[in-house]
Amino acid sequence: MRALLCVLLVACGSKGDDKKAPPTPAQDPVSAVDREALLAGRLPEGPESEVINVQCRICHAVEYLTQQRLSEAGWTKTLVKMRSFGANLSESDVPRLAAFAARHWNPELPDRVLVPGPPPAGALP
Repeated sequence: MRALLCVLLVACGSKGDDKKAPPTPAQDPVSAVDREALLAGRLPEGPESEVINVQCRICHAVEYLTQQRLSEAGWTKTLVKMRSFGANLSESDVPRLAAFAARHWNPELPDRVLVPGPPPAGALP
């Protein structure tokens, strides 16, 4: 039990000063409520999300999309690649979706934090 506790503390513990503090809402165009939704893997509302739901989610779960942390150039490259794989996106969709995705899922957005739930009933301690 003590060893498990130590492993959990090490896994969840801070790595020191090497992590930046998350930007404050005043510094960040995405509001705190939006940030929580983004970190929970939900899509913001809007026409771009509709395109994502109709075209991207044919192959990808929303969690796969929302775990990415790319720049606008990285999103553009990914969308161009997806078009070459057969994604039904117009040429004009690519810059619009890349800007939308980079605004929400960029390198400044912290990684998602998984919160462990309680063990299932009957699990060994």
